[in-house]
Amino acid sequence: MDHAVLFIAVLQLCRINVEGKFVDSTVKLTEKVKLECIYPKHAVIIQTSWVKFNVTHKENIAVLHPIYGIHIEDKYNGRIYFENASREDKSLSFIKSTLEDVGLYFCSIVTYPDGVWEKVIEIIQPDAFEVSEKQTNHMFTKPGGNVTFTCPYEIGDSVQQVLWERIKADQVDTVVLCHPSGKQSFGSDFKERTLVDCSDQANSMIIIQNITDSDFATYRCVATGRNKTYVMSFTVAATWDHKFFIIYIAGGVSAAVLLLVFLLIFCITTAYHKNRKKRKRITEALSEALYSTQMMPANSYERSNFHGIRNTERRGELSPWQTEEIYVNWKNVPHKSK
Repeated sequence: MDHAVLFIAVLQLCRINVEGKFVDSTVKLTEKVKLECIYPKHAVIIQTSWVKFNVTHKENIAVLHPIYGIHIEDKYNGRIYFENASREDKSLSFIKSTLEDVGLYFCSIVTYPDGVWEKVIEIIQPDAFEVSEKQTNHMFTKPGGNVTFTCPYEIGDSVQQVLWERIKADQVDTVVLCHPSGKQSFGSDFKERTLVDCSDQANSMIIIQNITDSDFATYRCVATGRNKTYVMSFTVAATWDHKFFIIYIAGGVSAAVLLLVFLLIFCITTAYHKNRKKRKRITEALSEALYSTQMMPANSYERSNFHGIRNTERRGELSPWQTEEIYVNWKNVPHKSK
């Protein structure tokens, strides 16, 4: 058997009863640790208290009251905070955790009319937090739906106990623990919505109802016998709703068509402005060339004719192309006889 799997199994089975308490969640120690404590039902929350269990005594951390507000002990003042203290979410977050924060924590919520609801969370060191990544099954469901897991372990009649867990990045939540006697111990987040049959020695099957967004994760079945441990993992993902799928496709096609139309208009506009500028440059060049040709005479006759034309046009005289008889006074000079 894989040593990592054996270590995980022993660790998980040993943490089930820490100081006589059933551990609902195990969290890896990081710089920013969040201890999730969300009341699973709708009721009037009277008071919430957070306590840390040390070796010799219990240490008060904080008390939340809907009227009197939040009271945080001096030792933890400035180190912890509550994001959604006005709702059912009473999760405790550490701003900067240290090794002194390793230990067992209790979240107790007093409600009406359900009474006291409690969750036990353990913070462990990073080197003790190991999760096997052997995912063998993929399952799909919708939010609000149900999902069924079956763990067909092959360890014979020597089954000691079967543990079901939900695995996240830095947190492992207990779903249910099946004891050899058939007794069931549920995690606080799954007690009201999990069905299980712990009497079957051949396999274990559970049904988790009313799936939420936080339930889309990896699940693990750890079956422990006298000399053998069997581990199977499952991955639960959300299925596509056909209506929303069609809407997404239609929206994507519409966006693509609009993009193509925009690009086409942009290309046509750009080409039009380029051609317009090009025609303008050609027209200006032709105008300059024509003007230069008119202003530059080929010889002196053209110069005189050009000026003559301008002068006659100014005086309203006949143009050079019109005909006019010209009379010249010629003086008769007598020729001398030789």
